[in-house]
Amino acid sequence: MTMDKCGLCEKASVLKISHLMPKGLYKTVTKTFEPHDGAPVWISKSQRSACYTNKQITKKLLCGVCEDLFNKHGEKYVMQQCIKNANRFELKKILDGVSPSVKVDNNYYFHPDDCADLKSDKYLYFITSIAWRVTSTDWGNDDIKRLHGALPQEFVKSIKSYLLGETDFPKNIYITVCVDNDIDPIPFMSLPSDELAEVMHLSVFIPGVKFNIFFGEKADENVSFHFNKLATNILFMYRSFRGSCEFKEMRRLLSSEIRSGPQWLDR
Repeated sequence: MTMDKCGLCEKASVLKISHLMPKGLYKTVTKTFEPHDGAPVWISKSQRSACYTNKQITKKLLCGVCEDLFNKHGEKYVMQQCIKNANRFELKKILDGVSPSVKVDNNYYFHPDDCADLKSDKYLYFITSIAWRVTSTDWGNDDIKRLHGALPQEFVKSIKSYLLGETDFPKNIYITVCVDNDIDPIPFMSLPSDELAEVMHLSVFIPGVKFNIFFGEKADENVSFHFNKLATNILFMYRSFRGSCEFKEMRRLLSSEIRSGPQWLDR
């Protein structure tokens, strides 16, 4: 069997087929609300097209040991906590049982100390692993191609050490976890999108949750000031997806720019 260098630990190994976005998310999207569909709707801005497809973004990237690190330190837990069906949204259930203790610019946030039943370290690891995956290699997808190599080396080095369990979470990376509080939430996910060239910010959706990750104190000085003052790298908050600019942009794309076509289905 062919031995290659693992993208994370850099040891020679037989590499596994790694998923950019966890495999379980696709099943969650298609099975969350009735009527159930066999495949999610895939919208590509670069291709200006939309279709039903089960195609997932994969490549040989990690050894079995590193794949297991990603699973047990983040993916398994977070996948259980996002929207699973119309009546099961474990993360929201936990937050509904406590009161937010932080107010910043008229927004209320849940500090990890507010939520004894919430394993915030799993969320830190999960989103950091996604950020590392999308910036560490070319996944062969036009919508995220620009993210390959977009992180400065200072962050690449500290993130890899953290993911391998060699160091603590980097002190100059900040994460907000936005929880959809709509009455009828949408089982939506996205590939990572970014403003890394301008403000060192990356965002990702999974069903019911949006992650924002800010790299460095200057990415958003208001964010870094309050996070440092609160002695945390992660805060949780409620927000409406249907009322967000992202949802409005998706509707605009669907109505004005996106077209379906067999060339996209055949890819």
